[in-house]
Amino acid sequence: MKLRSVLLPLTALLYLSAAARAGEIKITYPSEGDSMPSIKSTFIFGNITPSTASFYINGTKISVYKNGGFIAYLPVSEGDFVFKCELLDGVTAAYLRKIKIRKSPQTQVYDGLRLELVTPPGDLDLFPGDFVNVQAVGTPGHTAVFTIKNLVKDAAMNELPPGSGRYFGVYRVKDSDEAEDSELTVKFKTGLFASGAYVKSRGRIRVLKKLAIVETSTDTVILRNGIDSGYMMFLPKGVRLVSDGRTGGSRRIRLSSSETGWVDDSKVAAADAAFVPQNETGTIRLKKTDAGSSASIYMPYPAAYRAEERENSLRLTLYYTKQHTNWVIYDSSDTFIKQVRFYQTGENTAVVDFEFTPGSELGGYEVYPGTRSLNVDFKRMPSVAGIWPKPLAGLRVVLDPGHSPKLLPPYDGAVGPMGTLEYQVNRVTADKLKDTLSSLGATVYMTRHGDETVQLTDRPKLAKDYKGDIYISLHNNAIGDGEDPFAQPRGFQIYHYHRHSYGLAGAIHRSYVKNIPLPDEGLRFGDYAVVRLTSMPAVLVESAYMIMPEQEDLLNTPEFQQKLADTIAGGVLDFFKVPPRPVKKVKNE
Repeated sequence: MKLRSVLLPLTALLYLSAAARAGEIKITYPSEGDSMPSIKSTFIFGNITPSTASFYINGTKISVYKNGGFIAYLPVSEGDFVFKCELLDGVTAAYLRKIKIRKSPQTQVYDGLRLELVTPPGDLDLFPGDFVNVQAVGTPGHTAVFTIKNLVKDAAMNELPPGSGRYFGVYRVKDSDEAEDSELTVKFKTGLFASGAYVKSRGRIRVLKKLAIVETSTDTVILRNGIDSGYMMFLPKGVRLVSDGRTGGSRRIRLSSSETGWVDDSKVAAADAAFVPQNETGTIRLKKTDAGSSASIYMPYPAAYRAEERENSLRLTLYYTKQHTNWVIYDSSDTFIKQVRFYQTGENTAVVDFEFTPGSELGGYEVYPGTRSLNVDFKRMPSVAGIWPKPLAGLRVVLDPGHSPKLLPPYDGAVGPMGTLEYQVNRVTADKLKDTLSSLGATVYMTRHGDETVQLTDRPKLAKDYKGDIYISLHNNAIGDGEDPFAQPRGFQIYHYHRHSYGLAGAIHRSYVKNIPLPDEGLRFGDYAVVRLTSMPAVLVESAYMIMPEQEDLLNTPEFQQKLADTIAGGVLDFFKVPPRPVKKVKNE
């Protein structure tokens, strides 16, 4: 009995010792069963215990940060793929993370020849004069031709550059062409009557005989310069547009004789009437406001418009519109708008220029429809007294801690190797920045006060409701599947969208360069909703990369969080040209 009483504690001790030596592997990303695009390599990150153990994934030794976090960039293969993770050197652990790598698009193969159609991607609605651009890839060094039923047969395609396997052809629709549901095919010719490979288009081609009239069906409908290209304008609900073509899920909009745009087909509907009503500008009324000025342009119908900030002015280009303004009514108390000019620049295109008084600077604007009018609110660039100890007194700052809580993958925002979620870090940094700015006299509002969910489109609306003077959206970064995290230095990025936001973004960027010990990835233009839809100087900061173990570690330290807050606040002070804090003189005794 005595021996037994001694052996039992000893056995327990040995068990605990073995457990202490046992290793642990946690994979934070990718998640089990994730499906990724067709890529050759991708990154994987997580953490191990103990951090000093030798760690291997698929036979490659992985560098591990001091806290156990790691990120690796490794080759993968199509189909079901497994990352085999192993700890060695005195501690043992093994873990398998299974993912799927999607296969590359399938090509047609005939007698060893392959052929794949790249464009057109889907249905095409065309007018006479339009071009059908045909592109295919396949086995190099062959003769390729394309056929469009009822339009053209065996039209030659060129291999450019020779031997590349990339084949290009083009057909211009004629006035006499008729096609309602025509199929496009591409083939290799190997003889007079034989073809070596053959592929059909996924969509059909129609030749239109009349224009289509559509109407925007939701608010903030986006018109782009091209399919999947940059933004041109944002239109409210109920604006009629002329459509003269369609490809896949995008519809071409004819704005004028020289301008076209593209809109998602799901964002417009067939208009009740078969014509676009001829809009015209009427009386323009100006009025002084607390923030700057406002303008109301009489227009009988919802307008298709584009706003453009210019040097000391704002230009509105109005489509399907005749200039018919006989009166401009100025507000004698308004010292912001100096003059309004208007022109007819095309058969159905009018321009209205709002010129600001010398020394005035636009700090934001909002264009919105009214009852038989198009309205513009102009905001002066905000200013501060600049007097210490409260140099930012009177400034209304809106802080936006990016993203919202989502505790299971896929997360809303980035995640780090140790499992840190971006929304958490953004909120902690925002709290510290709020305290810092408040101590300087600013009134600070938050788009997210805790762990509540705030929709992306609601954040600019909150900024407007708070009557913010400046807007700062706080984020931290990640990269896309397949990117190499070590291909370039990873650090901070500062974004703006509008011209009136460039100065604030530049000041904050200079403060980051001076104070944050991470690589500078530059001051950038960025088409992010929160800085595009805000009517005030607005910036989005990406302070660090959550996925890099050492940067995730920094972001979790109170000292670095405060350094970020002080750095952003310093940029705000510089933007408003606040002089340095006075140094108190010490009296000699």
